[in-house]
Parts: sequence; structure tokens; C-alpha cells
Amino acid sequence: MIHWPFDLTVYAGLLVLYLGHAMLARSAPDAQRKHTVYYLLGLFTLWVALETPIDPISDNYLDSVHMLQHVLLAFVAPPLLLLGLSRGMAERVVRVPGLRALTEPVPAQVIAAAVMIAWHLPYLYELTLYHESVHVLEHLMFIASGIVLYWPIIDATSSTARWSMSAGAKLVYMLLATLPQDGVALALIFSRVTFYEYYSHAPRLVAGYTALIDQTIAGAVLMIFGKVTLGVAAAAVFFRWFGAEHRADQAHVITL
Repeated sequence: MIHWPFDLTVYAGLLVLYLGHAMLARSAPDAQRKHTVYYLLGLFTLWVALETPIDPISDNYLDSVHMLQHVLLAFVAPPLLLLGLSRGMAERVVRVPGLRALTEPVPAQVIAAAVMIAWHLPYLYELTLYHESVHVLEHLMFIASGIVLYWPIIDATSSTARWSMSAGAKLVYMLLATLPQDGVALALIFSRVTFYEYYSHAPRLVAGYTALIDQTIAGAVLMIFGKVTLGVAAAAVFFRWFGAEHRADQAHVITL
């Protein structure tokens, strides 16, 4: 049945995240209103993924909607949450033991790729659909891996890294980040058999919308929307880089 879920643990988690951000912002002199706005958009994205009909539809009917949920958790909410941090706030967060090492560019790529591929293997994917505790773990890992992946890209958070990437390196980094999701997406798009038996037996919401068609659309959702989010980040990096080069050229001409 399609309904609006109400999970107190989700609301408790969102409240904890909001209060944690408020405490960080209060102790960071460089925190601005825009950081709160971005952070609230990130929390709203998590709410949309977990506390709207997207959740019961993905759990009970459609793999394509399930994939949309994963994209929201792993690729849309994390950069918004990170944009909610100023440099001072990021410096405080990265003091969590072990976090600095995980957010370096190479470990971040490896972690994000491993999480993306592993949780879409048929055994683990179906395990989440039959066991709610495993499903919760999957969602938490998608959020965490997204934060780790985007950490070296966002200006405020990347400033905490030992290896600070140039704009060009960030563009290459984001290109590489699309490869794991493309691998999963292409397997779903071009497979002529269903990977996930669970959805083969799920009730059909639309006549003729078979499990195989649903799986193909799930792959397209992952490929298109996953790329859109990274594409937006890449465009921001590129135009900022281009703008800096243009200003430097103008300054050079003026001095001449």
C-alpha cells in the first residue's frame, strides 16, 4: 500500500543532525546564513527520500523508485549538507578520529565506489528488502559514502585535506567518480534478465510495466541523475576556475 511513512528514528536522526549543525555554527565565527540554508536543503532531501511515498513504493513495488531514493541519499543530500559547513565548521568536524584520512581524495573514491557496487550486488540488495535493519545500514552507508566522496570537492571541506586538489584535478576526480555508478547502471540497463528476484514478484502498479522495464529505468535513473549531480558540481568548479583565470589575465593586462 502506498502511504506516507512516519518513522520516529528518521525524525530523531534529522533533529540530531540539525542540532549538531546549530552547535557547530554557533562556535564558528565564519558561519553564515547561507550555510544554514544549504544544510536545511540537505536535511529536506533526506526527508524526501525517507519519509515520503518514495520509501514505501521503493520497498514494495518499483526498483526504479528505489534507485531514485539511493541517488537522493548518496548524490543529492551529501553535497548540500557539506555546503552547509563553513571552513571553521569543517575544521571542527574533521577532528573526529579517522575522518581526515577517509576524506582524502584516493580513500574517498575507493570508499564511494565500494559502497555503490557492493550494495547493488543482488544478494545484498535483496537482503535490504527483506531485513529492515540491513536496509537502514545501507541507507546510512550511502549517506556517509556520499559525504566522503564530495568532501574533497567542496571548497570549505577540501581545505582540511592534506592533498588539496587543483580545479583541474577536481574535474578528473569527478569524472572517475562516475565510473562505479556507470558500471552498475549499464548492467541494469542492458541486462535481459532481472537481477533482483524480489521485484519480479512485486505487485505491478502499472499494467505492462514489467520488472525488466522497471530495472532498465532504474539503471537510467542512476546514470542520468547521478551524473547530473556530479555535473553540477563539475560546472561550478570549472566556471570558478575559468573566472579566476580571467581575473588574473585582466590584472596582468592592467599592470602592463
